[in-house]
Amino acid sequence: MSVMLASSASAKEKQPILTGTRSALTQSNSLFGPTGLMTVPTAYTADPGQVAFGASFGDGVRIPSINYGAMRYVEVGGGFVDRDNGRNRFIANAKVTIIPQNFGSFEVGIGVIDAMDAINQTAYFVGSVDLTPPNWDPTGRVGSPIALKAHGGVGTGFFQERIFGGAELLFPNQFSLLGEYDSENFNFGVRYVHDDRFRAQLGVQNKSIFFNTTSIIQF
Repeated sequence: MSVMLASSASAKEKQPILTGTRSALTQSNSLFGPTGLMTVPTAYTADPGQVAFGASFGDGVRIPSINYGAMRYVEVGGGFVDRDNGRNRFIANAKVTIIPQNFGSFEVGIGVIDAMDAINQTAYFVGSVDLTPPNWDPTGRVGSPIALKAHGGVGTGFFQERIFGGAELLFPNQFSLLGEYDSENFNFGVRYVHDDRFRAQLGVQNKSIFFNTTSIIQF
């Protein structure tokens, strides 16, 4: 599966990054649009009233995308897939996050990429676990120096009815390392979170350079 990355735009004032890891440090549009890592979705969704604009650039493909937090734990969006070796298409996406009652750090996402089957309709099921220590501080001033989030799932379409997954190793001062398996290739990269409204990712996907940005506006 060919894939890419994510980033974002900046805020009016510089403020400290939020301590919470669910959205402040991990929310980016993935290659085809859903909130995720570089090319695979996670269980997380855009916050209510939040609009995330993504731009992904990769080997033979460019995808501007948008996600909207329609309500708590529900995001809808889409993208325009500009391909060198195929017809350009608009795709529609949606995802619902479910939080099991007794597992506050574990979430499950059920979603669809390309709902109208313009290129390759993909249904997926993914779980995300937050292994962040209680004393972790993203500023690096106190507490644990690192935090970890892990993700795993299975999907049809782009994921070829195989498993996919990944992990994020978060460090203080807005940087994190990303690694993922997109059901075919192992990809890795670095994410930089400037503030709550902008993040960028740079890495390697299937031996090709990829770059992605995500800009977030809250209404």
